[in-house]
Amino acid sequence: MKKSTTPKQIKSFLKSAKALAALPTSKKFQHLVVDEYIFDAQLLKVSRLYRLSREHYIAMGGQFKPRVSSMMRSLSAQDLFKDEIDYTPSFTELSWFLGHPNEVADQSAEVRALQIFNENSLYHEQNHRVIWKLLPPAPKDAGGLRRYLNFAESLVVTLDLALGDQVGLKFASDFERMNLIYRPASKHRWHLQSKTIYQKYLLALFGTTYLALELIHSADIKKAIDYILPGQKSINQQAVQRGLELNELFTLNTNPQWQRLNSRQAQKKLEKLHKNSEKMPLSIAPHPLDLNFELTWVRSILNHYGL
Repeated sequence: MKKSTTPKQIKSFLKSAKALAALPTSKKFQHLVVDEYIFDAQLLKVSRLYRLSREHYIAMGGQFKPRVSSMMRSLSAQDLFKDEIDYTPSFTELSWFLGHPNEVADQSAEVRALQIFNENSLYHEQNHRVIWKLLPPAPKDAGGLRRYLNFAESLVVTLDLALGDQVGLKFASDFERMNLIYRPASKHRWHLQSKTIYQKYLLALFGTTYLALELIHSADIKKAIDYILPGQKSINQQAVQRGLELNELFTLNTNPQWQRLNSRQAQKKLEKLHKNSEKMPLSIAPHPLDLNFELTWVRSILNHYGL
């Protein structure tokens, strides 16, 4: 039996879509817009971080392909190491629906289709590709590769959180409902502090995410983050609380399952991607409390994104 969308969910979807459609766009960023990707122009206007991510991806030769794409196909079939990302070209369909909702016999089916085929955030996907290029080569041993993949994933998740902050509380839930962003804005407002303080907060978010992906028990993560990042307990407390909101299904199932199925191919593709690199492989400390020089790479990538 197909899962239906409730009247309340339809109302929320339409309300968010109308709010985002009303946001201004800018001709100045038109060259960055992905044609027919929903509310892309609006988010480019709202967020400098979103623009920088797109600029970094395009600068390294990244392309977008308008091919109907579900989350399941993205996880199982799309090449996470190829500079090409599929997306569902549906902005015209969504715009028509907003203008003619009462002409649709089954609004639930329409909303469900728009949601299912717009689950992939281009921002999240392109950041994966950018970060592979920014990081040193991966180690060849199985444990080292797992930690490397979790390290990279934690960087991408940290950038998701930073985008939520930059979008702000007013529209973050609307963009999140449309799957343009994956994480909501924070109520803690560390992003309004100095760059130095905000980067401390982002480092704590990164550390929390990395420890969660390494399957460290949540009860131990706060103490671990205080040890790794001393002298910032109030920042760490709020960062750990937010960081642990990461979906448990992803942490315990999706991420380790993807690695089990794809680690061998990932190793080969990372070797090919870094074949001309003169950098030493990034060997993440086996014990999470020994993270130290690795954080230099986190700071470097945050700086690359203007954070």
